[in-house]
Parts: sequence; structure tokens; C-alpha cells
Amino acid sequence: MCWVPARTAACIKQNLQNFDNLIKPYLTSLKYRPDFRLYATAPVSSHESVSTIPNHARSKIFGGEIHMHSKTTSLTPLLALALMLAGLNTSASAQTYTSFDALPNGTFPSEMDSSGRIVGRAVETGQPGLVFVRETDGTITLTTAPASDWVGFSGSDDIVGRYQDTNYIEHGYVGPIAGPFTTFDVEGSTGTYPSKANASGEIAGFWTDASNKLHGSVRSASGTITKFDVPGAVTTQPEAINSSGQVAGLTTDSKGVLHGFIGTPGGKFATFNFPSGTASGLAKMNDAGQVAGYYADSNFNAHAYLRNPNGTFTTLNESGQVTASAINQGGFIVGVFGGKYHGRKDGFMWRPDGTSATIEFPGADTINSSTKPADINQTGIILGNYQLTTTSGGDTVWHGFVVTGVH
Repeated sequence: MCWVPARTAACIKQNLQNFDNLIKPYLTSLKYRPDFRLYATAPVSSHESVSTIPNHARSKIFGGEIHMHSKTTSLTPLLALALMLAGLNTSASAQTYTSFDALPNGTFPSEMDSSGRIVGRAVETGQPGLVFVRETDGTITLTTAPASDWVGFSGSDDIVGRYQDTNYIEHGYVGPIAGPFTTFDVEGSTGTYPSKANASGEIAGFWTDASNKLHGSVRSASGTITKFDVPGAVTTQPEAINSSGQVAGLTTDSKGVLHGFIGTPGGKFATFNFPSGTASGLAKMNDAGQVAGYYADSNFNAHAYLRNPNGTFTTLNESGQVTASAINQGGFIVGVFGGKYHGRKDGFMWRPDGTSATIEFPGADTINSSTKPADINQTGIILGNYQLTTTSGGDTVWHGFVVTGVH
């Protein structure tokens, strides 16, 4: 048997054989049946511990914990033995994934609050989609909210969303989880699109006029709606609002060029530029005024970015097509990278120091499988959905997941 620091390729191969010969029979004797594989990774120097190995390698080394149908099967008691046989130190814990389904044919979580409570949409074949709320203990409530295009949290106990009526007109709504819900529209609009609410119950969004141009709006907790436009912009599309009432989003100028913006309705706005050729994008924001999202050209070659309050603009260095979906109060960003239209897509968590960790639901390592983080809260819990797909079919249903232990 090879031991640290002898991490040659031959040594790792021998230890993987030891894993097959020793650990798997032990698992069988305990009646474990995990879909558990130990992968060889590039040799690391003798002074490195597991905590210094990138998370994408870490997840492939010991697979984390296996979770099915909201049940968690922990392999933690076996990690020390597995890592010892592989010639690695045991100074870090694994990522822990929990899968959940609100309805059988698709679960699409969208937001998570600071406690870990989740809101999203779910579908069942032949039925209209429903809005669900998942409590921190795993309990799922199907609400009476309208079948929604988007849904999020508003204030401490309300949910906010938007839906399309039979005439294909969009409306906003807000109300407590148990209902009832109040529908709202911006006066004079041909469509109302709420996009984000803060902890005070202020709802940012956009609306369309008779010419189908986009304008901004903020609805107060009491129901007053304020319209606004970024000065000099042809279109204004708010996508985020933080606890101080700052709004962030996208604008286009008179030449049709896309920009980002941040500011306060009735106050000052700052705009920032994307690289030339940008045709679409996204902008999310935290309470510090950091804006994260993505920009893409007309062929949807996408790149994630971070814009700091001092104006510094950073493109995140992830491979393939990269989109960012959320940023938490500590400046940690989650998103997706991988194939543009086909091929596997994995999630990532970008750290403020410029490094990142890969997020991949166990088993979602086959072609066309996807792991898509949607949100990250202040405690570092990450929310998203995943799909397991192979070239010969497989599970093509989208499931929700929560992952902890991503460091």
C-alpha cells in the first residue's frame, strides 16, 4: 500500500485497486449500495491537504454524500478510510447534496432566503404549474398562487411573482404563502414584470408601454408603484433591488448598445459597459452594491462578470459558456459553465479571492447532464436544479437540490 507523501501515478492506481478490493466489499457487507466511484486525479504535492484540492477534484475523489428523493445517505464514516487508501489527507468535509421534488414532472427552485427556505415552480403532466415553498425541514407546500413565469420571496413571509393571463398579458402578484394574493399592474402598461423583492417588501421590475419599450418600476410594501427610467436610456430593465433600495439591471442606449446600471429611483444612477458586441445579459446585486451576472453576444457566447461599487469590472475565468445567477452578501457568486446548447453543464461557486469550486450533483457527470445553481444565501447554502441525461436516454426530469459544504 502507498502512503502519503508517495503520490505517484502508480501509487494512486494501486490505492484505487485497494479501494475496490477492501472498501467496496465492506460497503456490501453493510448493505450499502451507493453509486460511488473513486477517480484518480492529478498527483498533488506531499504538503497539500484535501482542503487545498479544487472542489471539482474533491467531489470526484470521494463523491460527497448520496441523496435520493430528499433522503440523505452519508458516506462520511468511510471517507477517512477511502482517502487514506487513495493517499490523501482528511482535513476537509465533503459537499452534501439533498435532492427534492415538489411535483413529479419538474421542479424549478428560484430563490432561497437567509434561513434556507426555498420558493420555486413545479409541474405535473397535464396540469398547470404550481408555486411551492420548501421549509428548512424539507416540508413542501404547494400554494394557490397563479401559475408563474417567475417567483421569489418578498419581505419576511410573502411571495411575489408574475404570470400570464389568457390574453398573454403579464401581471405581477404578491401575498402571504398561504394566500390570498394581490395582483398588480403598472398603470398604462401593456405588461408588468416584477423581477426581485427585498426584505422590506419593495418589489423591483419592469413594464412595457404601447411601443413595447421597457421601463423600470418599484412597488412599495404598501402598494405604491413608482415608475422610472435611467437618464438617457431608451430602455430600462431592473432585475435586482437590495435592502437600501438600490436597483440594478440593464439598459440600452440610442444605438441599441446594452449597458448595466445601478442606482436609486429619484436619485443618481451609474451605468457600466459590457464588451463590444454584447446583445443580452443579466444583473443581480447584493446589499454592498456588487453586481453580478453575465453578458452574451448575439450567438449567446456568454461570460459571467462581477462589477464592484468602485467601478471595477471583472470577467470570471470559468470555461465554456458561463452564466452567473446570484451573488450573496459576502460576494460569493454561483452560476453555470459548460456546453452552450449541448454537452454537460456544471455549476460553480466563485469566491471573492478569485478562485472557484465546481458544483456537480452526484451522477450528473454524463453527457448532456446538468447541474444549475440558482441562488446562494449568506450562510453559503446553494440552491439549484439538476437533470441526469445520457446518450441512451435516462432521467430527463429536472429535480431541485440543496448543497452545503462548498468552500
